[in-house]
Amino acid sequence: MSALKEMSRDELVTLVAQRDAQVAVMAGQLSELMEADEVLAGKPARLEHLLSRNSRDSSSPPSKDDDPGKTPPRVGKRRGGGPTRSLGKRPGAAGASPAWTDIPDEHSDRFPEGSRECGHDLAGESGLGVVDSYQRYEIPRVGVKVTQYDQHRVRRGCGRVHTAARPEGARSGIVGYGPLCRVRHNGPYAERPVMPCCGRSLLVVPAG
Repeated sequence: MSALKEMSRDELVTLVAQRDAQVAVMAGQLSELMEADEVLAGKPARLEHLLSRNSRDSSSPPSKDDDPGKTPPRVGKRRGGGPTRSLGKRPGAAGASPAWTDIPDEHSDRFPEGSRECGHDLAGESGLGVVDSYQRYEIPRVGVKVTQYDQHRVRRGCGRVHTAARPEGARSGIVGYGPLCRVRHNGPYAERPVMPCCGRSLLVVPAG
């Protein structure tokens, strides 16, 4: 207090202004700390909410019900005392796997290969029959076949000359598309696109 009594009026005004500035800075820092505290306080509640969700009350798959900290779904009773509906695909519903066919396009027999600890080569051992079968669906690779048509000219004994006609559908010029390379669409002719196919382009013509 003795130091304040010895200060002039101008010095006191300056000191008060400095203190006010410090108080304003501290008030801003306190506000930021309070906001951060609110955010941190809400995180446990959010985490607890997420951990409480399961496949019955959210879009989470049943495989996530066994994760650490997760609340398992409650086994409820159906109205009327009937059995509860089980999770997963319904019995008898069509699956996503391709169907087994009795007439595959190709058949490949696979036998064990290589030698084992005893030194014998498995290729020479006696077979015990098929113990496992697996069918794999594949889309064959699409290719473009280029056929060159050479139109010959012949001269009859009477002197008249005849030239073989181009194949049906051939256009003028030296290169064109065959009927299997023409993709038809129902859009305007002016909007016909050109589709790439195996390094070449397929002309899309209007349907008609």
